[in-house]
Amino acid sequence: MSDQRPLEGQVAVVTGAGRGIGRALALRLAGDGASLVLSSRTPADLEEVLAEANARGAGTGSRVVVADALDRAGAKAPVEEALAAFDRVDVLVGNVGGRALAKEADGDPYTCPDDLFESLIALNLTSQWWTVRAALPSMRSRRYGRIVLTGSGSAHRGGGSAGYVAAKHGVIGLARSLALATGADGITVNVLSPGWTLTSHNDWTAVGRRNGGMGPDEARRWAESENAQRRILEPDELGGMLRLLVSPDGAGITGQEICVDGGYRL
Repeated sequence: MSDQRPLEGQVAVVTGAGRGIGRALALRLAGDGASLVLSSRTPADLEEVLAEANARGAGTGSRVVVADALDRAGAKAPVEEALAAFDRVDVLVGNVGGRALAKEADGDPYTCPDDLFESLIALNLTSQWWTVRAALPSMRSRRYGRIVLTGSGSAHRGGGSAGYVAAKHGVIGLARSLALATGADGITVNVLSPGWTLTSHNDWTAVGRRNGGMGPDEARRWAESENAQRRILEPDELGGMLRLLVSPDGAGITGQEICVDGGYRL
């Protein structure tokens, strides 16, 4: 195994891989030599990421799975595809999640509908459990696995969307519980938490509306002020930490939340 391509010969599943952070993490794994199974709900996005991954040297047989992680079978589908095609999953990056389902009412516990809260929990937390659960037996049988779940700057603070914040707190608890239960089987489980990151999900008009009626430019400046570096990070900046967590050098890191966020709300 080359030090420059530490995942050569390994198989990595990346959920939520079509855009933004998931796309960036998938491409980092491709450059490190992993064969990829990529999933999201949008076929065109996945095919574009797969083409770029192959151009960067992804392992033989890399493929996509169109799946909706809000459905239990859909959440498990990319892992099942990897096991059918490669008979192994070495790396699992659980990147499904987000605020896409959130509405203004979700931030107010007096008005938030039950079904909206429950959907945000399912998208950001329950779907991660379904995907991880599908991968664990194979990882235990091979006594090796690297699991990284995407957290958030909201994973250890209050405020904002109730369902999203609660779910992201839950992701940390899930990772720590899993790390304790699986550590003796050669499996590591960690959370990689971004802060404000430049993706297509950033709707500065909506951010401003939730923060006292700011305009979009003011809202972006406000977001930039929330971290020590006074900037919004690029998705690619999370890749170096991911590489450490899933490589042999990360063998001793488990049960941790590691923030790559420019010093968010220190």
